Amino acid sequence: MREYEVTVIFKSNLDDEARTALTQRVSGWLTHSEAEADKPQANVWGQRRLAYPIRKNSEGYFILFDAKLDAQRLNDIERNMQYTDDILRYMIVRKEEA
Repeated sequence: MREYEVTVIFKSNLDDEARTALTQRVSGWLTHSEAEADKPQANVWGQRRLAYPIRKNSEGYFILFDAKLDAQRLNDIERNMQYTDDILRYMIVRKEEA
């Protein structure tokens, strides 16, 4: 297991209920076990202006997840994010080992 930072940008026009459900769904993709210590930590950045329009959206709702992931699961996670219409962009970065 390695530590990753997963940044996700949701569409800004989602209501709170839909945003919470989508956050929980993404968190479920990033969870590898039922242990509370292994659940990803979500750091909500909130709504921000985008540097350039993405699919005709000039604003997005940013969330940063800190998660421990298995490298073999990255392709499945990326595929899930690509096929979710309410996710504008995502980025998965491996943290440097200290």
